[in-house]
Amino acid sequence: MARSLPPLNALRAFEAAGRLGSFTRAATELHVSHSAISRHVRGLENRLNAHLFRNKNSGVELTDQGSIYLSKITPALDQIAEATELLSSQPEGSVTLTTESTIAQKWLVPRLAKFKASHPDIRLELSVTTRVMNIEAHDFDMAIRYLRSDPPKDHDLLFESAVRAYAAPGFAPIINGRLDLHALATGPLIEEATFRLWGEWFEKAGLLEAPDLNLPHPLSALLAIQSAVAGLGAVLMDKNLCEPEVLSGALVELSPLEIPFGGYYLAVNRRAGRRKAVRAVRQWLLDESVANTSRKS
Repeated sequence: MARSLPPLNALRAFEAAGRLGSFTRAATELHVSHSAISRHVRGLENRLNAHLFRNKNSGVELTDQGSIYLSKITPALDQIAEATELLSSQPEGSVTLTTESTIAQKWLVPRLAKFKASHPDIRLELSVTTRVMNIEAHDFDMAIRYLRSDPPKDHDLLFESAVRAYAAPGFAPIINGRLDLHALATGPLIEEATFRLWGEWFEKAGLLEAPDLNLPHPLSALLAIQSAVAGLGAVLMDKNLCEPEVLSGALVELSPLEIPFGGYYLAVNRRAGRRKAVRAVRQWLLDESVANTSRKS
């Protein structure tokens, strides 16, 4: 018996609009116009003789019939996509990754040429935002986020955050080959908004009678690093974020003392995780994190 199936384009338009809660976002994902999504959805509703969406101020929402239909259509389209990918020998296509600006600039971007060389058929699209998000509720395939608390179980640890003290060469006071902690504490210090740990760092470093620290208004990580490079003060910073400056000699490590402070985690959208290209990016990021940790140990 022949199957009674609506047009595939209409099903894709409905599924994307229902999953994303927006005709506009569905149009962006499918690379078509807003009017094309609307036309496909209206045609599907006429074919089914059912109302699948209702309008609301911020976009559209599914009706009860639409919700039931979406719950059946999404797994079916996922299975079609997965079956199609099984016939492809190499991972290919676009993968969207959202991350924060500092980790993107200081850790991820310097490694992208290496990624492109090993995966020429994957287009990795970056979206830089500080917004903490539930990856399942957004149309991104992956996210890298800094977390202080324990992450969900399905998050991968890329690397732990370890905060150390850095300054420009020649900035730190050295007496008899050793860092003068008291002089450092009374000199200009730079405080970054996340790693506000100077008091704890001096205590752990062994400065028993620390002076009152004259700390300026905290800066973003990028500004704090650049301020230290410019010789404006010493800074406490995650060692992973200072890697380019340390390798170039623009910053030097003042002490091996480090303070563990959260970590950077990778979250993968469960639906996207079925795709070969997404799995390849995830494995590459995990491999890079292992290499990064081994090099610093």
